[in-house]
Amino acid sequence: MICGMGKHTVRFRCHSCGHCCTDVVCLPTPKDVIRIARATGLHPKKFLEFLTPDEISEVSASDPTWLECDGQRYIMALRRGKKGCVFLKKKSRRCSIYEHRPILCRLYPLRIQEDRKGKFKGFTLHKSVGCPRYRDGVVEAAPLRKLYIEDCAHSDDYNDLVEAFNRDRDPAKKPKHFVKLFVKKI
Repeated sequence: MICGMGKHTVRFRCHSCGHCCTDVVCLPTPKDVIRIARATGLHPKKFLEFLTPDEISEVSASDPTWLECDGQRYIMALRRGKKGCVFLKKKSRRCSIYEHRPILCRLYPLRIQEDRKGKFKGFTLHKSVGCPRYRDGVVEAAPLRKLYIEDCAHSDDYNDLVEAFNRDRDPAKKPKHFVKLFVKKI
C-alpha cells in the first residue's frame, strides 16, 4: 500500500519549485563540506557562512552544533545570496552540485518517523515547509533510511568537533576557524 507516510515508500515527487534552494537554510555536516570542497575545488570559505540565532530562528537553542566565540553563538550553513543557495544556478535554477549536495538536501522535504523508543517507523513529508509536497510520485524509503543513518553518524562526528571547538577559550577564535578542525587541504 502506498500512502503519505511509509515504511517502504512515500508518496512524493519534486516538481522543482525551488523552495528548498531559495527559502531553506542548509546546515551541512563537516563530511558534506569536505565532499563539496573535493568535488568543486572550492575552499569552504567560498561556500560557507556562519549564522547567529538572530539570522536563523528554525534552529533550537539546544541544538548541539552551535559554535561559541566572541560571546556569541554561530551555526555553519551553506552561503546564501538574495536568490538562494550559492550553488543554485542562476539561469537554470538547478543545483550545480546536485550529485555532491549535503545529506540534508537529499532528504528534504522528508523526515523520519520513530516510535517512542527511537525505532524506525517510516518517512513522511514535513508539514511546516513551503514545499508544495506533491504526492504524485513514489520515493523508496530504504535509500532514505540509509542516508538518515549516514547523517546520524556524521552528526555525531560534527557534535564532537563542535565540543572541541567550544572548549577552546582563545579570545581570537572566530567561527571560520571551526573549519580548520576538519579541513586541512582539499
